[in-house]
Amino acid sequence: MPAQPGGSPPTQVAEIYRRALAAGVPQAEDDRLYGAALAAACVAFALTRLWRLPALDGRPAGEDSRAQLVTTLEAAAATAQAHHALPQLTGLCRRLAEAPRSRWPDADVDIAALAPYTPRRR
Repeated sequence: MPAQPGGSPPTQVAEIYRRALAAGVPQAEDDRLYGAALAAACVAFALTRLWRLPALDGRPAGEDSRAQLVTTLEAAAATAQAHHALPQLTGLCRRLAEAPRSRWPDADVDIAALAPYTPRRR
């Protein structure tokens, strides 16, 4: 797996995080418990990001935040699938990602090619 700019490959980062977590939360060493909890956290985060949908729909074509929302939903689904957890929510996240991707053709991009995130000031 290729390294991320300025850092370790994502799998190494995930393993470092998991080992650090297990130092205080021993259940993190159990693959089933950890996978279910990680999948649940990712899906919950992705679903809470949907509140942004109306604002993103009103933004101009090519707006990076559209691709970020689609990718967040897809990443949550991929994490849940990788850990064999939450199959119904995995499918829901995939379907929820397909809808804006088809509505916003500009969101069909490789997110790694996007500029780093910078917070909006309103």
